[in-house]
Amino acid sequence: MLSEFTQKLSNCTLTRVDIDLEHHYYGNGEYFVSLTHILDIGAPFPEGLRQYLRVTDAAESEERLTMTKDRGTKLHHALEMLASGMELYLEDYPTNYEKDAIVTFIRTMRFLFSDGLPKGSRQEVIVADPTRKVGGTLDFVGVADKRRLDILLKPLGRLKLEGDNFELVKPLIGKTTPVKFIKDYKFTGRSSYNHMVQASKYRDMYNQSYATEKKASRAYIWRYSPKHKLHFDMKEAVLRPSSFNRIYDTTLDYLGGFPTPPVLTIYPESVRLWEVKNES
Repeated sequence: MLSEFTQKLSNCTLTRVDIDLEHHYYGNGEYFVSLTHILDIGAPFPEGLRQYLRVTDAAESEERLTMTKDRGTKLHHALEMLASGMELYLEDYPTNYEKDAIVTFIRTMRFLFSDGLPKGSRQEVIVADPTRKVGGTLDFVGVADKRRLDILLKPLGRLKLEGDNFELVKPLIGKTTPVKFIKDYKFTGRSSYNHMVQASKYRDMYNQSYATEKKASRAYIWRYSPKHKLHFDMKEAVLRPSSFNRIYDTTLDYLGGFPTPPVLTIYPESVRLWEVKNES
């Protein structure tokens, strides 16, 4: 399945071409490599994944990684639909993992935006860095009260589950301070350095790509974590641009230069072997 979307950004005109589950980016008519592709090649290999691969065979590892990727993609789409105000039918998410991830996300969003999602919040926001010809799509951008964001960073002892919602253990102290932030969703065993690099770079790319809008001052990773007491954790990404730049340079050194554009195979919407003739 193919779809194409073009948007005029402050720093370039970016086109995202989606084929199946893959995003491909073209800025000002040139190929832009995706941010996640850069991180896949040049970023440090997560130690938890390294340990897992040491004790599994190739077939099992491939099956597990494919399952995890497909599940993560499906849940990303579900959370984007929820944040857009759409209704989900849980029968479409048959596993307890999927159902619990969706319910936990709803609880955290209702807590963060106690009066409903503010105007101007957006999902699936494309961003670009034309200097390095990098494109990406961040999950969420919005404005929330700093006090509530800080509580989600350290929720234990400060939040409790009451019915279907997270409630404050003690009332909020101080005045409301609105903060514009970006957020990326994860469904992995733990948050990694790579996630911090990704979210920090998304924040910087967003501020470049939407220069006429209020800048995002914070970047967060929200991760569904069934082992956590409240089934989620959230971390703030505060890395400088140099953290991504080192990985970018490493990737290009490894590849021997900027990657060549992929060959995109586009199939027709329908096919037929031959016409069936009616015999008279």
